[in-house]
Amino acid sequence: MIEVMYYLKFLFLFSIIITAAADFLENHTFQPPFQEVDAAGSRIVNNNWRQSGTTVVNNNFIRLTPDRQSKKGALWSRKAVGVPEFSTVLKFRISGQGKNFFGDGIALWIVQQGYYVEGNLHGFQENFVGVGIVFDTFRNTENLAAHRDVTVLINDGSKTFEMMTTDVIGCNTNVRYHAERADFSVLDASRAKIILSDGSLQVFIDARNVGEWSPCVNVTDLKLPSNWIPRSHIGLTAATGQLADNHDVLYLKSFSDAAVLDQAEEIEQSKVNFAVDSELPFDQQLRGLEQVINRIIDAHETLDHHVEHQFATVYDHIKNLVGKLEKREDKSETRLENLENMIKKEVEGSLESRLSALELQMKGQVDRKMINIESALDRKMNKFESKASELVKSGGESGWKVPFFILVAVLLAVGVGLYLFYQKMRKMHIL
Repeated sequence: MIEVMYYLKFLFLFSIIITAAADFLENHTFQPPFQEVDAAGSRIVNNNWRQSGTTVVNNNFIRLTPDRQSKKGALWSRKAVGVPEFSTVLKFRISGQGKNFFGDGIALWIVQQGYYVEGNLHGFQENFVGVGIVFDTFRNTENLAAHRDVTVLINDGSKTFEMMTTDVIGCNTNVRYHAERADFSVLDASRAKIILSDGSLQVFIDARNVGEWSPCVNVTDLKLPSNWIPRSHIGLTAATGQLADNHDVLYLKSFSDAAVLDQAEEIEQSKVNFAVDSELPFDQQLRGLEQVINRIIDAHETLDHHVEHQFATVYDHIKNLVGKLEKREDKSETRLENLENMIKKEVEGSLESRLSALELQMKGQVDRKMINIESALDRKMNKFESKASELVKSGGESGWKVPFFILVAVLLAVGVGLYLFYQKMRKMHIL
């Protein structure tokens, strides 16, 4: 009889284990610490997920996009859900430096696409089959009436974004944190619970991660193809445009049974890091020790998370600054080179033109001087020749000496004048 009881007890426990394993969807769940790496040495979520775009996996959180403009990041499950009902809890954090201007948000997709396809709908394409839950932090003033902080998009593959938002499905709640506030901490986060079953969808929000769920969306007829959930994949995307934010994902826990999900959440909320048997005689002392150790462990985990979060922010700032400096350096070098060439051309052209003009000017002056000298010599020679002729005629043979000495004196004077002019030209660097 005792053996039968033990056997029945074993079967009962085994059935509980099998049921719990069936309810928990391991292929569609991830949580920190993220310590696996790929062949290239980069940190990954695990082998059940693909990461794309600007997604960076850290030890305690996954950053889909940094607080930078025009970024897109994504996570996509490799395997389909495979069960007719699906429930999941997403924990995420949207934060940034912007006080009044920021965007765009995070989206959770349960769609019949095995691969991530980049698009303009929060980083994903709009012609999908399934459901998208968008946490939109950007409020467009031109379409403010249709804005919801949490928006559900339902598509059978034939609808555009405008058609999906003809009747807006969603709710308003603040899921964004200003990282420049003095009280900002890495403990700040938001949670969303999504329950899909029998063509219906329920969304609950715990905006400040305090364990209080508020109903957001309840759709009883999704009007999607039958048996679409088992063939669907889970995806997470985020995008920034002219405005930006850090879009972080902390964990995703998925189950095929909503009741099991609630039980897991209760256990998560009530868990302690260190406990002792309270029935021991000195239980009060141990309980005090337990509280102290729990506080120490919580503080250590918080500090580790905070340091990593700050390091990721600083690293992103430095990387962005280095990139900007490199671009500026390249532009500055190009501009300096162009400026140098322009100045060189201007200086060379100006000097050449000025030297040519000066050369022409000096050449004209020299030519005029030479012409004037030649004219003066011609006049003097003509005058001398006429006087010499007269003297020869009047003085006879003895009269030739005086004109000869006069001619020699004139030639010497002309030679001295030419030499002095030549020396003057050399001093002026003309000759």
